[in-house]
Amino acid sequence: MSYSSDTKEELCRFEPDSVCCLLAELSGIISAAGSVIYRGGGDKRLSIETENSVVARRAYRLLRDVFDVQPELLTLRRARLGGRSAYRVEIAGGEASFVLEGCGIAFGQRRGVPREITVRKCCRMSFLRGAFLANGSVTDPEKEYHLEFAMADEAFAQALQRLIARFDLKANLIKRRQLTVLYLKGQNEITDMLSILGAQSARFAMEDAYIRKELRNNANRAVNCDSANVQRAVTAAARQAQAIERLLAAKGEASLPPSLLQTAKMRLQYPEVSLEELGTLLDPPVGKSGVNHRLRRLEKMAEELDS
Repeated sequence: MSYSSDTKEELCRFEPDSVCCLLAELSGIISAAGSVIYRGGGDKRLSIETENSVVARRAYRLLRDVFDVQPELLTLRRARLGGRSAYRVEIAGGEASFVLEGCGIAFGQRRGVPREITVRKCCRMSFLRGAFLANGSVTDPEKEYHLEFAMADEAFAQALQRLIARFDLKANLIKRRQLTVLYLKGQNEITDMLSILGAQSARFAMEDAYIRKELRNNANRAVNCDSANVQRAVTAAARQAQAIERLLAAKGEASLPPSLLQTAKMRLQYPEVSLEELGTLLDPPVGKSGVNHRLRRLEKMAEELDS
């Protein structure tokens, strides 16, 4: 399964401590993915549709346990899903009205977050969990950091944005075709949101992925830095060897002091070694700064040939 599916499965195993939180979670599911279907004879049905079978079973159980109703669980084939299954949980008639009233939801009005259902912080967290189960997703942290709620109702997306802000998190809104998408970016923001939802295992998995990515990035930076240093050293050694050859060809070995002549010969003999290694080959040995000073003098003497 995907990381997002794993996260939802974990959330569906989450058991709140109180009935009010179960009610708030159900209210979040219905607010995000519920619709009312009116049929002939004044029949009214509350329908909750999802592509996730685990979420459908969660909604079914919450309806049964919180309101003591007996919903229907239907499996559908959706052409827009490439023939894959979708799932619908339905209740009808007076039971539908009873559930909607109990969840603080009035369809046909501007949809928002029911205040009476989300008075306590734990219930606000549960409402967000329900909304995420219904219309949320989170990207595999090995790829990128992105968590979103994709809503058909813009007013509800804005209300959800305000609810998330109460947890000191900033969620952004964009339009994507017919949907309003509420999203969070950044590892810290998303791990905080996963904690609010109750997905601690998903949070730990994201933190582990972040650590692994940082280790890989640091290793790559170190390799790139080493490669750049090696390339600079090779370029400098080639430049020094060319200067020495020009200088010796123009003035001969007798024109150089013994210390410079020894350094020049060693550089020509060992063009691939570093300054530090070159210093250990001299007699007596010379430190890195001393070798660098001598080579600079040789390069300057070669430059003076052209003046």
